[in-house]
Amino acid sequence: RRQAAAQAALASSSKICSSLQELWQDSEQALSLARKSRIEAENAERRAEGAAVKVKAAREVAVNDIERSKLELDEANAQADEAWDFLRRVKGMKNSHNVEDRRQKVLEAKDERIGEHLGTILEIPKVIHTSSETTGSGTIDVNSPPKRHKCDKPEVIHVRLSRSKPPDRVGGRFHKMWDDVSSMGLQSKIDATPQNSKKGSTFEPIKKFQGHSAPVTQILVINQNRFLSSSWDKTIRLWDIDGGECLRVFQGHGDWVHSLCMGSNGHFFSGSDDRTIKMWNLESADCVLTFRGHSSFVKSLALLNSNHFLSGSRDRTIKLWMVGLDDCLSTFEGHADIISSIVPFGRNRFVSGSHDKTMKFWDVSSRSCLRTMYGHTGSVKSLTRVGDSEHLVISGSDDRTIRLWDVSTGECLREFGSRAAIVFSVTFICEGFFISCGGGKIQLWHMPSGSCVQSYDTPRISLAVACVDDERFITGSDRMLHMWEF
Repeated sequence: RRQAAAQAALASSSKICSSLQELWQDSEQALSLARKSRIEAENAERRAEGAAVKVKAAREVAVNDIERSKLELDEANAQADEAWDFLRRVKGMKNSHNVEDRRQKVLEAKDERIGEHLGTILEIPKVIHTSSETTGSGTIDVNSPPKRHKCDKPEVIHVRLSRSKPPDRVGGRFHKMWDDVSSMGLQSKIDATPQNSKKGSTFEPIKKFQGHSAPVTQILVINQNRFLSSSWDKTIRLWDIDGGECLRVFQGHGDWVHSLCMGSNGHFFSGSDDRTIKMWNLESADCVLTFRGHSSFVKSLALLNSNHFLSGSRDRTIKLWMVGLDDCLSTFEGHADIISSIVPFGRNRFVSGSHDKTMKFWDVSSRSCLRTMYGHTGSVKSLTRVGDSEHLVISGSDDRTIRLWDVSTGECLREFGSRAAIVFSVTFICEGFFISCGGGKIQLWHMPSGSCVQSYDTPRISLAVACVDDERFITGSDRMLHMWEF
């Protein structure tokens, strides 16, 4: 019995041992599966982290794309508004010219009728009239009619009908007007104003320069023989003044070219709506360097000194660059709209004009705005420095006025203009005189008196003006450039 019991216990122990062995094998398999699951979980976590990084990057790209698309749409709308405004002014000029043409035809028809009688000799009896009669008291009786004194044999005056001689042109040259007023000096007020003013007359250019396929935006005179012009056609052209020929075409910008400034050593700079500034070799037409940093259209350029230049943009900033390096040295912020014009004052200061209707006086060393000038009620379109003055600047605006400023005090010294036309460009000529263009008018101003010496109606809208010398100036319009005489 004991043997049988021992055998039964042994059999039961064998079963238990077999069950434990199976359980151990199952545990090993479960542990192996757990290890694999942990590895898979870790891999899944890493994949999830990678996916999260990709999603974040995709979101940033999408945000940047949206912002860039909005900016490009905004810039496209701005260009469309500018083009539409230009077209509207051109159409307005055409309508005014149609009215003027009809008026001219009426005058010509009248001249033809008068011309039929030219050369006719009239016999007119010579009659003497007294303009007044003295009374006995020695006073003049203005109520009594003038008496007619008859002659026994009335004399006869023979009169031949002819056209009256037109008045002389304003000397034909600028220096003749300058001689009339040069003795007055640069005073704030004078009693006499230049005579011989020729207002409202239409005159023709002495030379035309044709080559651009879109409106001209700026003119840069290099010397008395050559000048540069920029255009919406994305090009810059070098012209021969005497021959009227295009000597060279500078191509490389991807959008409208709005601004030009002369550099040193035969180089110049151009700013474009493609957000870049390019430095060009004047003789080879090669692009030497491209400056990138603005986030919108580059609207204005100015050479600060031989080593540095400034750029103003639609991104509301002004940037300082070093010639030969494509890195921005400083950024000036403060304007609330497009910086349309920049004028240097010495090596470390400059004035900027903006579409926010203000002008600011900046110091480069401290990178600060020294003064803000208020007064214009429209966008400031153009600035020009008064000769070598260290504190006088002239501004032209959309509010149809021109103002003379003292930047050292921020005071507006004088306002020019009759608010007849928007001012696109102003250019100083010589002591006491500057010229402005806007719409279809070109006006020559005398600073001391504040009067317009000459005002001409031109057949084309003028966007830019530049002085060649004291006898000639150049204007840019829709696809054409014209040279005029003062």
